Amino acid sequence: MMRLNMFKRMLTMLLPVLLVLAMLPVAAFAAEADNKVEVRLKAGSKTVKINGKATTVEAPFVSNGTTMVPLKVITNAFGAGLKLENGNVITLTYNDRKIVLTFGSKTVKVNGAAKAVAVAPVAVKGSTMVPLRVIVEAFGAKITADNATKETIIIGVRAQSSGTGGTSIDSEFGKTKIGDSYHGWSLNYPAGLIQVDQSDNGEFITWADTADDSKVAAQVNVITERVGDDKLSVEEQRELMISYYDQDEITVDKRTITVGGLTFEKVISYAKQTKMNYEYRGIQKGDKYYIVIVGAKGANKSVLNSYDTFLNSFTPSFNTADKSLKDVTKVKDGVITFKDEDYGLTVKLPTDWNKDYESTTPSFQNDKELFFFSLTSLTAGVTMDNWAQKREARIREDFVNSSVRNFVTTPVTLIDGKAVALSYELSLGEDAWFTYNEIALFSGNYRYSLVYMYPTANSAKSKLTYNQVLASVDIDTALIEKNFGNVEESYDLADRSTKTTKRSSTYGYSIELPTYWYGIQKNFNEDDVLYTFSAGSLNIFESDTAAATVVNSLLQYVNSAEGSAQGSTTKQSKTVTINGKTAQHVVIHTSKPQDDIPYTEEFYIFDSAQGNIVFNFNYYDVRATDSNLKIINDAAQSIRFN
Repeated sequence: MMRLNMFKRMLTMLLPVLLVLAMLPVAAFAAEADNKVEVRLKAGSKTVKINGKATTVEAPFVSNGTTMVPLKVITNAFGAGLKLENGNVITLTYNDRKIVLTFGSKTVKVNGAAKAVAVAPVAVKGSTMVPLRVIVEAFGAKITADNATKETIIIGVRAQSSGTGGTSIDSEFGKTKIGDSYHGWSLNYPAGLIQVDQSDNGEFITWADTADDSKVAAQVNVITERVGDDKLSVEEQRELMISYYDQDEITVDKRTITVGGLTFEKVISYAKQTKMNYEYRGIQKGDKYYIVIVGAKGANKSVLNSYDTFLNSFTPSFNTADKSLKDVTKVKDGVITFKDEDYGLTVKLPTDWNKDYESTTPSFQNDKELFFFSLTSLTAGVTMDNWAQKREARIREDFVNSSVRNFVTTPVTLIDGKAVALSYELSLGEDAWFTYNEIALFSGNYRYSLVYMYPTANSAKSKLTYNQVLASVDIDTALIEKNFGNVEESYDLADRSTKTTKRSSTYGYSIELPTYWYGIQKNFNEDDVLYTFSAGSLNIFESDTAAATVVNSLLQYVNSAEGSAQGSTTKQSKTVTINGKTAQHVVIHTSKPQDDIPYTEEFYIFDSAQGNIVFNFNYYDVRATDSNLKIINDAAQSIRFN
């Protein structure tokens, strides 16, 4: 498995994005009046002539009988459209033809028909090299040879309409080094490898010989860790590098080395399952610790010897004057551009922000602030003019008066149009207030929701960031209209009056639940059911003891040392009747819960043939509004047994 799998903060696969996106147009070649194209090139020569104009590129080469050329030669000469799909799939469009190539794959698709090639697309010194014949013949071009000059000649015509073509030819040519100007490092270009991963802020970057991690035979990683200003000891440095081991990785060598006057810690390891050998080199500069990892498949560590010169080229600095140095930094003007292609969202955030990849909708945060995005279909009766009013009313339904304050509604302008912002402050206790900014953009068939939250005490700094972030938000509303259907309102303004009846044939009961409650464990024939909702949760479970035994256990807990420490008190314990069935109703309040905020639990405990059934409603004090308490009580009063 590739080394990036152990890095918990590793993010989405970019694959050779930099290589392909760099081909997008800056200037197209001037076409002949008749759109005729003549390309002359020669294997091993860095000079390519397009309609007689000579340009310097990465030299074409022949491998397994296949001539490989820079992709930019083809896109620029023929005016072919170009885009990157799924991170590693190159799609060329030329008139009515579509050619699809994939890094690491020897299959090329021409208008859907698969064609085998001897050599897969590969990156060489930053240039994407592709098999020539299969592409230009798909364009209807002819390939001949000039015996006198030993040149290969391609004759064809430019596309009838210009697509997304290439840049001025091969802007990557001459880049023999690679580095990150923000993190401050550089090393020789990892020849023959493609970039397959990079974290949001560039602290982790990976190159490999293939995007398929099950087939990796060679890879390079550069990691930048923030370690503080104190100098790490030798053992601390080695432990930091070893923390990136795979589970089956064993150490075969550890030592201190000096290269070019710089002192590195060096660790060599072997992964038994993948047969990969790894060499780690680490060096500290200021508050940063750099780790360079080279991995190569082989019987023993001798396979790493050929990488010695490459590893020796690493330096914890970036020379902006070095024209041979390609900058792969993701930090531009102090911000990172995050793109979520599924939701068509682009946003620029400061360098200390990260994307939450476990969230189903775009969500980002740093250690103090939070920004997230969602969308819903337009709801009948909700307009741009009344949205803020309805949203404020819903918030007041959900939070007690003492925990929410300072509602303000203001118009805002986004890149995609005029929107409205509802700002307010919310406290969950201990006088810790947070400012929420909810922005609603109505466009087409959808309402787009942006939420930016920060500690109110940090408002001076956070307001500035909030305004900068909001100004950068760009939503591809056309993509949403094309790819999404009906997206029902699930929370913000959901209809809370609708209910659904849930039944358990196993335990012989039914209960009416609001449809906006979310089921985590929702099989009512199991002995454990769990639903969450805006105010708290509902847990239904079964045990083989009598209801009175459960009541005694609850009361004993309240009076125990643990219960007292958390401020637990019994608010009620009595017998009630619900729809003809007797139950024990126990209410316990916890005022000082560890790592939580004050909450109340209501237990309805019914004797059953198997023992007892417990309905446990849990809700937070700040959510104990009349509206929420009525919804909870209505659910409890709907419980019925056969």
